Amino acid sequence: PYSEHSMNGYKRILILLGWVKFLNMLKALLCLCIIWKCEIILMKRKKLQENQDEIENMMNAIFKGVFVHRYRDAIAEIRAICIEEIGIWMKMYSDAFLNDSYLKYVGWTMHDKQGEVRLKCLTALQGLYYNKELNSKLELFTSRFKDRIVSMTLDKEYDVAVQAIKLLTLVLQSSEEVLTAEDCENVYHLVYSAHRPVAVAAGEFLYKKLFSRRDPEEDGMMKRRGRQGPNANLVKTLVFFFLESELHEHAAYLVDSMWDCATELLKDWECMNSLLLEEPLSGEEALTDRQESALIEIMLCTIRQAAECHPPVGRGTGKRVLTAKEKKTQLDDRTKITELFAVALPQLLAKYSIDAEKVTNLLQLPQYFDLEIYTTGRLEKHLDALLRQIRNIVEKHTDTDVLEACSKTYHALCNEEFTIFNRVDISRSQLIDELADKFNRLLEDFLQEVFLSSMLKR
Repeated sequence: PYSEHSMNGYKRILILLGWVKFLNMLKALLCLCIIWKCEIILMKRKKLQENQDEIENMMNAIFKGVFVHRYRDAIAEIRAICIEEIGIWMKMYSDAFLNDSYLKYVGWTMHDKQGEVRLKCLTALQGLYYNKELNSKLELFTSRFKDRIVSMTLDKEYDVAVQAIKLLTLVLQSSEEVLTAEDCENVYHLVYSAHRPVAVAAGEFLYKKLFSRRDPEEDGMMKRRGRQGPNANLVKTLVFFFLESELHEHAAYLVDSMWDCATELLKDWECMNSLLLEEPLSGEEALTDRQESALIEIMLCTIRQAAECHPPVGRGTGKRVLTAKEKKTQLDDRTKITELFAVALPQLLAKYSIDAEKVTNLLQLPQYFDLEIYTTGRLEKHLDALLRQIRNIVEKHTDTDVLEACSKTYHALCNEEFTIFNRVDISRSQLIDELADKFNRLLEDFLQEVFLSSMLKR
């Protein structure tokens, strides 16, 4: 006889065995389901592959039957459509079309006689180079047709030249080793182009190549300002580039070309001012006289661009209506310029007082000041210092450009709308009176000498 406790134990064992058997059956069933699902997926994959192969065969047939003939069609519009579409194919279905068997047609068509077709070639390629994942598939094409793209930066059609420069900028971002120093120089000089879109595109290329990268050592300089700030070396690079280009009378063109892409750098007037006034840091080379002149000229051009908000003469269609945001930026920039150079300009004039070229450029700065800040910012003592420096410069120089610059500065400061008018007018009147007295004395001496000379001859 079994005890009741033993019978309960047997029941539990039987129940457990039943569950184990059930779970094994369920496991086997699940395995069968998975195998069945896999077979279905494999069948679908095979079907999709067959469909894909069929579609590719159809596409190749269309390509050979239509594109290969029509990309050389007598009508330029049809040639342009062909190139535009193959660019879309290569971008959307790169596995099948993005190879040299298809890319060569775009490369050949870049020599098309019609600018519209050449333009489509460049825009199609831009869509490919923009995607960095596709760069490895473009290496052979780049090496083969790079020279043609570079030559297109001088295309007679400005729209084509602009897109060629933009394409080279994308090539530069994908791999800097592709473009040689000579290739880059062919683009650099276009920042001085009279056609602004070409110049702006070249300015962006120049900025990406020479100014957009920072050394790891400069990371700790991000919060510093002035000569110790992160822009100090970049400002020097800009000066070096300007001098090497040997187009010194076109600093305004260089600034305008880079204005959209390098605004932060070009508006770092505190850094420029520090480079001119402060002593070099330990181990740092001081700017040469020629480099200081170039920096002052560039600084003047950036201030003029910020204050006037339009391209220099000869580039662009003249003044345009500013948006509310642009007007606010203009006012903020004028305030920043005035607050900085109201204090710094007398120091700059004192340092370079005997250098006619530097003084002539520096004396133009007050034309872009917000003169009200002299009063609201309690900067009258700095105005007095500026007037003293102008007076000293007038007494030292006989150069026409310098004296005209002094006259224009007095004219800009003597504005009856501002409370500084009386202070400036008195200083100007005193200077005129002293010069008139000096002239009269010299005239009397001269006339006396002439009289004595004539008497002796008799």
